[in-house]
This record gives sequence, structure tokens and C-alpha cells, in this order.
Amino acid sequence: MVDSKAKGARGEYLVRDLLREYTNLQFERIPMSGALEYLKGDLYVPNEKNYFCIEVKNYADSPLTDKILTQKKTNNLKKWWKKLEIQATGGNQAPLLFFKYNRSKIYVTTEIVPKNIDYIYISELNCYVTLAEDWLKKEKVEFIK
Repeated sequence: MVDSKAKGARGEYLVRDLLREYTNLQFERIPMSGALEYLKGDLYVPNEKNYFCIEVKNYADSPLTDKILTQKKTNNLKKWWKKLEIQATGGNQAPLLFFKYNRSKIYVTTEIVPKNIDYIYISELNCYVTLAEDWLKKEKVEFIK
């Protein structure tokens, strides 16, 4: 049986390390996994004003399938994004969702239109999905204010 908390933590460490590599910032996991009222999300740069509320999801199956068109309330990507938008707004931040599924690369979902890479636009959510590593390599993204 898969321990979902351990799997989630592994995903957070993968994204944390990817962010550290491409930004040279010391991203950390948020203590108590977002349970603190003043600090939401999964990753942040301590002692800085973080531009993004960053959430990380590590699931067995991809949330990016044709079901996004037919499962209006139960599609994971929709649920994750809508919840993250609320958290980000509450912290005066922009939402940023990283996700991966079994044996996949890491993807990022953002409100920022990618300029130099391929992406998928989801009109209902007004967000863009692309490969995280490409996004970090080729886009000029500011993570701290």
C-alpha cells in the first residue's frame, strides 16, 4: 500500500530541489504542510516576500486528460487549482501548481502566459500547463518580491 503523505513529501522534495537548481533560491517545505494560518502552500523561500503560493501534487494518474472536459467537479486539476487560487488570494500571492504522476516529468500550472515554450491553455481555469523544467529554464520568472 502506498503511503500518500510520504508520496506527497517526495513530490515536494523533487520540486524543491528543481526550484533550487534553476533559481539559486533556498526553497523549503512549509512547516506543518500549510496548516499555519499565515503561511499556505507547500514550498516557499523563508524570510522573503514570496510572489507565489506554491502547491505540489504527486498522484498515480495524470489529471491532464480528456476528463478535464467532462468531469466538471471531480477532476483533480480543477479541484487543486480552485483551492490554490483561494489560498493564494488570501496571502496576496499568485497561484503556482506543480504536479507529477507515476513515472512522469514534473508539470507546472500558472496564470502567466509562457512565451518561449509549448503549453496547454485551460480556458475554464484561465491557466497554462507546461513542463516545469522547460518553464524554469526558458522563462524569466521572479519568485521573490
